[in-house]
Amino acid sequence: MDTREAAGTAWVQGECSALGRLIAPLDEDLFLRDHLGRRPLLLTGRPGRFGALFGWPDLNECLAAVRVDPARMHLTRAGKGVPVSSCAEPVPQLAARGKPLRLRPDRVLEALQEGATLVLDGVEELHPRLRSLVGSVEQSLGALVQANLYANLGDAADGFGIHWDDHDVLVVQAAGAKRWEVHAPTQEAPVGVLSSPEPPSGRPPYWTGTLTDGDVLYLPRGWWHRVSPGGGPSLHLTLGARLPSAGDLLGRLLRHIAAEQAVVRYDLPRHADESTTAFFFGELRAVLTKTIGEEGLLERLAEEVCRAAVAERPVFTLPYGDADRAESR
Repeated sequence: MDTREAAGTAWVQGECSALGRLIAPLDEDLFLRDHLGRRPLLLTGRPGRFGALFGWPDLNECLAAVRVDPARMHLTRAGKGVPVSSCAEPVPQLAARGKPLRLRPDRVLEALQEGATLVLDGVEELHPRLRSLVGSVEQSLGALVQANLYANLGDAADGFGIHWDDHDVLVVQAAGAKRWEVHAPTQEAPVGVLSSPEPPSGRPPYWTGTLTDGDVLYLPRGWWHRVSPGGGPSLHLTLGARLPSAGDLLGRLLRHIAAEQAVVRYDLPRHADESTTAFFFGELRAVLTKTIGEEGLLERLAEEVCRAAVAERPVFTLPYGDADRAESR
């Protein structure tokens, strides 16, 4: 194991958790108590501290090792998508099998030089160190985490405009710099397609500044932000986490009631007479009221939701059927 690989492994195998290393020197318990899901946090770090975790050589290896996948790879410039196929070519020896595409280094470089930003979603699936890092952060947060990567050169255009995310984000500036403009939410706890908050207008930003190599920024969901080039090549990762919400609890409650009470599974009485309709809604209301009032039920279901929030990632032990036997070889 070379020095860089050993340093990268230390991110997830040291005494401190991966989340603890990312937010150092802040104590992890303080972060979970005072910031997670509540308010932003900026942590400045020494340049190069993420070099062993992920850098330009790692990105180059990922791009060379995968075929073009529009569901994972994106190019964007000035808020508009650029077809990633414009930077690709058919794999010559496989042209007869549906023409799978691979990236052309010269075209990718040209697109970035013209102001595009390259995005790789779920990049931890392509990189062992990031996969280990994400798995460790998931255990600390108790939530599913996905790592996305953003790469651009010095004169990149504003790729996404001002926007908000429906998940919490840890921004890891791995190389170069990015300018950030952060605004407070304009709607409390917005949730995906259920919310349409208005963009911030007429009030100053909550924070503006530049993230440089080694810095980390945490943003809870709903916080508006705009990201601009900081001059020179830039590489940053976002660790997006969907924390269990009250909406998840209500979904679990519905499944619980539906399994126990037939009235919850009935069709709505759209064509029934008035008395039948009244009886149906009276029965449904009684079932919901009784179930919600059951002592300790919501708390027990909440625990189930939290346990289910972190899905186990697949672990392959071929040619053996169990991990213990594979590790002993």
